[in-house]
Amino acid sequence: MAAAAAGERRMLTRDILFGLNILSLVGFVAMMAGLNLGRSKQVRPLVAAMLMGAGTVLVFAGLYAGGKAG
Repeated sequence: MAAAAAGERRMLTRDILFGLNILSLVGFVAMMAGLNLGRSKQVRPLVAAMLMGAGTVLVFAGLYAGGKAG
């Protein structure tokens, strides 16, 4: 069970595109969706701000989880 959890964690922090991992890429997509939906008035401003905030948290979580010491 622990080996499966370690394998899942390794997949989330593996560099996928230009040194970014899955968490960071999902964060950027969430921020982009929040900006675009907010500008086109398809969602309320609060929902757009929450999407952008969640995206920011995911980007920082991806940077923290994927950080290599040394």
